[in-house]
Amino acid sequence: MLAPASPSRSTQRAVARTIRDDALVKGLRAIWPPLFVLACGALSGSLSQAWPPALISLFAGLIWVLSFYALWRGIRGFQVMTQEEAYRALEVSAGLLELAPLSSAQDQRVLGDQQLWALHQRRLAEVTGQLSKPVNPQLYWRDAGKAALLLFAFGLCVLNPTASIRALHFDVSPVMGDSDLMIEVWAEPPAYTGLPLIRLDPNQKRVALPSGSIITAQVQGARGAPHLHAPWRSQKLKVTNDRIWRGTIALTQSGTLSVSRFGTRAAWVIDLIRDLPPVLKAAEPIKIDPKGRLSIAFSASDDYGLKGAFVRIRPVKIPDGLAGHSTYDTPIPGDASLGDGEAKRLFLDVFDHALTGMEVEARIVVRDGLGQEAASKPTRLIMPQRRWRSNLAAAFQEVRLMVLREARPYAQALPRWAILFEPLISGASMSDQQALGPIKLDLSEPLAGAPPGIAQAVATLTALSQVTQSIGFPDTGQVALHYGLERLSIARHVEDAHSVAPLLWSLANEVEAGTQSPAQQKIAEVKDALKQAIGQGAPSDEIRALTQELREAVGERIQELAQEQASGEGQEAGETNPPITSQDLDDALNAFEDLSANGSRQDALRQLDQLGQVLENLEAGPSGSSGDGGGGPIDRAMRAQTQLNDQTDQLREMPNSDARAKAAEELALQQDELANLTELNAKDSVTNPSDSYGLEQKRLASKAMREAAQALRHGRLTEANSAQMRALQSLRQAAQSKGPAGSQAGRDNSKDPLGRPMPGADDGAGTKIPDGMERRRARDLRHELRRRQSDPSRDQTERDYLDRLLKDD
Repeated sequence: MLAPASPSRSTQRAVARTIRDDALVKGLRAIWPPLFVLACGALSGSLSQAWPPALISLFAGLIWVLSFYALWRGIRGFQVMTQEEAYRALEVSAGLLELAPLSSAQDQRVLGDQQLWALHQRRLAEVTGQLSKPVNPQLYWRDAGKAALLLFAFGLCVLNPTASIRALHFDVSPVMGDSDLMIEVWAEPPAYTGLPLIRLDPNQKRVALPSGSIITAQVQGARGAPHLHAPWRSQKLKVTNDRIWRGTIALTQSGTLSVSRFGTRAAWVIDLIRDLPPVLKAAEPIKIDPKGRLSIAFSASDDYGLKGAFVRIRPVKIPDGLAGHSTYDTPIPGDASLGDGEAKRLFLDVFDHALTGMEVEARIVVRDGLGQEAASKPTRLIMPQRRWRSNLAAAFQEVRLMVLREARPYAQALPRWAILFEPLISGASMSDQQALGPIKLDLSEPLAGAPPGIAQAVATLTALSQVTQSIGFPDTGQVALHYGLERLSIARHVEDAHSVAPLLWSLANEVEAGTQSPAQQKIAEVKDALKQAIGQGAPSDEIRALTQELREAVGERIQELAQEQASGEGQEAGETNPPITSQDLDDALNAFEDLSANGSRQDALRQLDQLGQVLENLEAGPSGSSGDGGGGPIDRAMRAQTQLNDQTDQLREMPNSDARAKAAEELALQQDELANLTELNAKDSVTNPSDSYGLEQKRLASKAMREAAQALRHGRLTEANSAQMRALQSLRQAAQSKGPAGSQAGRDNSKDPLGRPMPGADDGAGTKIPDGMERRRARDLRHELRRRQSDPSRDQTERDYLDRLLKDD
């Protein structure tokens, strides 16, 4: 039996094409009704512009409902042509409906002639090959009319697209009572960036913003609360008094930012701009320049500019009082140009630093507005310290460092009213009383609970206040000193105690300025700068320039001495300073210049020391005299007493009590020996009855030394310090005592300190002090006190203290 004939490949393509074209036509006929409904609704947009928003929204909803209903009906009636229907369509198109070559291809022979069946199969195969042309679907005139009408309607919509889209925009918010929504969104960059306010344009879909920006959304026309959405957080806007919805959100990461009210109303893609840390490049390690300043060379940059640059200083060996509080950030002077990336060299004066004289680690640190830091490698160095010529100024600085190097907290004392609860505590059980511990209500001690450094500073400052009263310290200085002492005594927090440090620094500078003339200060500064420059191997040009400054300072000092000698001031009688000529100074300066130019550092430093001795011999005034005929024994006693004071201070740092007691006993023996020498010197001075003041001061010094030795043996170091300070001050008074011979004995007033003749020399004998000078001085002092007391910018505690002084006056 022969197999039935199958359609050829061309016939199969024709069948598939016929089915596809028929489906396309049926699909267009199905979607025409919903499209026509939408087109009609869009055309009504021009007519509905004056309608209320709620009515427009309802009309748009009706249009969409009708269109969806029409689409549903079209989809429901849509049926794809089957293969048999396609076969039938091809057979009808070819006029082979009776033969039906495709439809009868699956027929089977039942009975009959075999040859006749084979002939029938061959005929079907021949006819099937002719069915290779697809059948086009049948179109009607109404299909063309519908297409033309739809195109015409959409063409009219294009003429006014805004109104057409508005007519088809179904929005629930007008139905809920909203009017036209006005949305404003802006970003406020962080202050450290220096960027202005950034407004987000609705047409700009991607925006780059700095990290930490504050985004604010504002919506007008909404009856309910809109929402501000971000990937990291969502927030419901809050209404203000003027019916404006507003909310803020901080920018922390990238993502999509949107404002919604019954759907998204505005949206942006936010790209976060991270703040980069600053970049620091140190050109060289931190150094100390010849003038005792910190020399720093670095370059730094930041994407938004630096907000701070400083030197971070930390002691290598941390004192007990600074444990946990030993890092100091010293600001670097400058402006915004520090962060421009250019290399700069700056200098820091750190003589007033709390760590002066200590070995420290210092590094340069820069910080941006976000708080990110970049630091250089640490440099180990010895912090420069000021060399004080006045012992009193050095004492004020020592007290100041005691205060600043104490950061331990105060122990909290119980208030006075705590005694009211004593019966309750006494009625408690024994175990409860042991747990509570003893209650101390003694508030008579002003330093109750003060850390050791503050207590030592108060004791030392108290001794200094007693000393200054006997040496004729200026009245304004006395007021400032007593004010600082009172503030330090009543302090209950470390911060309050540290606030006294600027006052002590000011006192030290005033005392130092009073003991040195401007030329003397300049000479000392230049000498220190030369030593520093030679020690660091500075270039010859720098050393030459400093040497020239020293020449000029020496010239200024010579002029000062000449004026002092002409006015009747100068060295005391009995001075034995050798005469100095101009040639001596020139030779010393020239020798120093030659040695420094030849590169012999040690010889240059030795020559500079010799030059310093020459300049000291050049000095005039009471500092070179003493009341004991040359000042040798008294000077030695002062130096020995100063060393004993330092050794007593060192006893506080010894942890072993046995070792401390043994060392204190040795210091007491040395103190007694020094007291014996001072008494012996006082007995030798009895032969000079005119120096009664110096004799009395030596006896007072010896008495104070005995008290210091007794306090050392009993371990009372604070009392010993106070007695030693009194002894040292009495020795100074004895050294400065004057004899009856006057200040001009044995002095030739017709020559200057270098032996050169002075034109029109005057011994100053005709100069008289006005009788009303003391009254004017007292009046000026009271005026200054009243001015400070009435200054509202001053601390209330200081003003109350000044008020009490004025009342006492």
